[in-house]
Amino acid sequence: MNEIPVGSKARIVNYTQHDSFTERLREFGLTPGTIIRLLRKAPFNGPVEIQFRSSRIVLRPNEVTHMLLERIA
Repeated sequence: MNEIPVGSKARIVNYTQHDSFTERLREFGLTPGTIIRLLRKAPFNGPVEIQFRSSRIVLRPNEVTHMLLERIA
């Protein structure tokens, strides 16, 4: 997520870890192939806010590291 600037879009390719938390993200609709937009990054490696479809969610930095993302130009 560090290489994706605020306001940019990315596609979820997959998850690096499969556990109850990533399963919960999938239940929210954050499945591979979903396009997200990075809305905000808190300073000092704080939480990030993303938008997907018509929803917004805030994730902790360690939660975002489990997402393999592909930046969309």
